Amino acid sequence: MNDFKHSILTLMHAAADSRKIIKVQYVPDQSLLLSYDELIMNPFLFESESIFFIDESRQSSLVNSSCNSVSETYLFLQNKSLIKINNIETYNRTYLKFCDTLKTIFKATKIDCHLYFGKKNAPSFNFHKDSMAVLIGCLEGKKDIKFKKRSVSLETNDWVYIPVNTNHKAQYPTDSVTLSIGIYK
Repeated sequence: MNDFKHSILTLMHAAADSRKIIKVQYVPDQSLLLSYDELIMNPFLFESESIFFIDESRQSSLVNSSCNSVSETYLFLQNKSLIKINNIETYNRTYLKFCDTLKTIFKATKIDCHLYFGKKNAPSFNFHKDSMAVLIGCLEGKKDIKFKKRSVSLETNDWVYIPVNTNHKAQYPTDSVTLSIGIYK
C-alpha cells in the first residue's frame, strides 16, 4: 500500500473516534512545506493581514500593526521566535485541496489551516481549549503537545487529533514547521 493511501486511512481512523486524543502518522504532499521566505515576502499575505507573531506575552499579534511594508515585516520577524500564517488554505491551491480532502474525511462543515514557524524554545499560547477539534501536524522538526495528564511528541509526519474543548499547549523542543487545522462540525 502506498504511503499516501495509508496516511489517508490513518486520518480516517482518527476521524472515526473523535472523542479521543489520537496520534497518527501522515505523509503529506511535500508541497505543503512552503518556504518561510516565500510566505513572509508575499505582499498579498501582508495586505490581507494574515501574518502574526507570538512573543513572551503569549498573545497573537498582527504584524501589520507593527510594520508598514513587506520588507519591514521581513526584518521585524527576524527577531520573533514564533510566526503564524492564518488561513493559509485561502492563499495556496495545494492547501485548499488538502483542506477539502480533510473536510470530506472528517465530515466537517468548515476547515481552517494555520501554518506555524517555531524556533527552538519559542513561547507559545498557555493552556487553552478550542471550540473546534484540532489536527496538528509536524511538517519539519519537532513539536510537543502537553495535555493535563500526558504529552505527545511530534516529529516530522506525526500528527495529533485533539477533540473539541481539550485543554492543551504547545512546546518547541527544536525549530519546526507545523500546521494547526481547525475542524468544525
